Amino acid sequence: MSLETIQKIAAIESEAEKQRTDALAEAKKIAAEADSAGQEKLRLAKAAAEADVRKRCLEAETQGKAAAEEIAAQMRSQCAALETAAAATMDAAVSIIVEKVVNG
Repeated sequence: MSLETIQKIAAIESEAEKQRTDALAEAKKIAAEADSAGQEKLRLAKAAAEADVRKRCLEAETQGKAAAEEIAAQMRSQCAALETAAAATMDAAVSIIVEKVVNG
């Protein structure tokens, strides 16, 4: 083999090694950028999910308060109806008791 051929082979091998090193560095850079982008997307998704949870909690709390108030209003109405019914029969009950006490 001639010296010129050996020098060409060495130069080609050197260039191939440089290209491999450059490609490896580029691959590492791309992987780091992809990881960084993925972390950012994850952070944004987590923030959006947390905001959605807060919103849904507030909606559920509002609906719960409204339902509780509606039930309380129904109970107050039923209590008032029972008091009215009791008041209406109170006079009759008192009369019966007084009559039994007086008449023995």
